[in-house]
Amino acid sequence: MGLSSVFCVAVVGIALVLGDTNIPAGAVEFEGDVPVFGEARNDTLLNIDDTRTYEDCDDVMKRGQYKKPGAYLIYLNTSEPITVYCTFEEGSGGFVIMQQKYGHVSFVQNYQRYLYGFGSAHLGDFWFGLIKTKALTDHGYNKLTVWMQDCNNILKKVIYNWFSLGPFSTHFKLNIHSFDHLNSNLPDDFSFNNGMPFATYDKPDINHCAIHQRGGWWYNRCTKTLPTGRYYQNCWYTPQRGFYDGIYYEAWRGYSYSLKYIRMDLSKH
Repeated sequence: MGLSSVFCVAVVGIALVLGDTNIPAGAVEFEGDVPVFGEARNDTLLNIDDTRTYEDCDDVMKRGQYKKPGAYLIYLNTSEPITVYCTFEEGSGGFVIMQQKYGHVSFVQNYQRYLYGFGSAHLGDFWFGLIKTKALTDHGYNKLTVWMQDCNNILKKVIYNWFSLGPFSTHFKLNIHSFDHLNSNLPDDFSFNNGMPFATYDKPDINHCAIHQRGGWWYNRCTKTLPTGRYYQNCWYTPQRGFYDGIYYEAWRGYSYSLKYIRMDLSKH
């Protein structure tokens, strides 16, 4: 494996001074009051006035009353409802677990925020939360589809038939495999991170990739794709302080191209 594959984010000849590791180097400003996902206004919840309880997005879809993708209250075998963003595609009700659409929410967040989620699905930019995402994978939602769009409005996707997370004690170690070559239209970049713990600037990986690249992720010296990277309006960008930090997918546009849109969905087989 070549240098560009292993140390995939370092720019030769540029040194990075780490300084205080509690603040990511070159970090964008934190959102002042980032709403936790689930605090969407009631008028955005499509089943807010429905007296029936729904187990998951599949249950919402199969009962037939709702056809529109959006925010719903479900119970997922718990007594308290949670707000999720359901998609209804290819005959299955899926969950959106992260999305960057407008760049309104910074993904430079601490480990606690990544545990419980931040942003808002109905406003376009959010992270569902590691705890709730693990609950989904434990519930049988193990098919991952990642949708990506560039500034030319070209849409691509990659599909993995197995995605799950390890327990809290492993920092939600990533288990991803069974890449769907037939139905994906990009090469596999996510498997590079298989087996890695989730890291953030305040709980960094051993190579300090989370400090350098700022967004929380399953880093592996460092990563070939960064859905939690910084949103750059014009897509092409210059790496700052020696490290690429955009929403990139190396096998498509390379490290210096930040995607216009990215969404990660979980569904059942």
